[in-house]
Amino acid sequence: MLELDGIAADSLVDMIKLSFSCENWPAVIEVSDKLFEVIAITYETSHNIIGMSPKPYLNRSIAYYFGYSLLMKGVGHQKTGQYAEARRCINQYKDLSWIKHLDEEGYAEAAFFKEMAVANGYVIELLEGNSGVLQEYVRFLQTLTKKEVLNGLLTVLESAIKYNYSIDWVLELFEDQIEEISSKEKREDVRSYVDYKYLLATYLYRRNNMTDALNGILDILQICSKLEDEAGFRKSVAFYELIRNRATDSQQEMYQRIIKNILEREFFYDEEDILVADDAVVT
Repeated sequence: MLELDGIAADSLVDMIKLSFSCENWPAVIEVSDKLFEVIAITYETSHNIIGMSPKPYLNRSIAYYFGYSLLMKGVGHQKTGQYAEARRCINQYKDLSWIKHLDEEGYAEAAFFKEMAVANGYVIELLEGNSGVLQEYVRFLQTLTKKEVLNGLLTVLESAIKYNYSIDWVLELFEDQIEEISSKEKREDVRSYVDYKYLLATYLYRRNNMTDALNGILDILQICSKLEDEAGFRKSVAFYELIRNRATDSQQEMYQRIIKNILEREFFYDEEDILVADDAVVT
């Protein structure tokens, strides 16, 4: 259990975001519960005393904190496979009209979470194997930013891999957008892109498209090597070794070249460390 007493709402939001980035789903759920508790007390106290929204004491509208706490708790349950619990959260934040004295910003926040509830309802359906909602979900993805599309495609790939159905038409539809993302990748955004490439390689492997699956893994190895993403690199090496007997000669050569470059770079860094240590002794 985390010690969360006395932490303000906006600080709890920051803790949820940090836990999410670390993929610490139990913490996401726990801190989201605490945020809901804190904002509920703030809301009730404010109405009992002055009969108005507590907006002056918060960075965002009260609707944001209610919606965000429920949404992120739902995400935590989704990521741990607790789909019934995730759906209960979705049913709660899809309608925030019960909040009194909402201003224009508050109504906009409530509308946003209602829209997110629809989208995340599709996510749960897909993760439970209901591919019948795929076309509706794809139409929703087409309204989003490129980064949001990328995160949505992770769900589509995860569902297709788990339940063994084709999503070739979806991948083709978003091919240009993903290509643009790959050419403009930023270090802080690379995790989603690496996850996408890894799931795509897994999907292609399951569809018996070994050439493209291996090319995808080689791309990930190069990205992870450049950005020093050890977790992604280890996972990709394991995947490559699993199917390396299906690799072409040119793919084998590229793999060896990537590994050799990493080893040479590590040796160079070790040599630098020794020189620095020697200089320190001489000084």
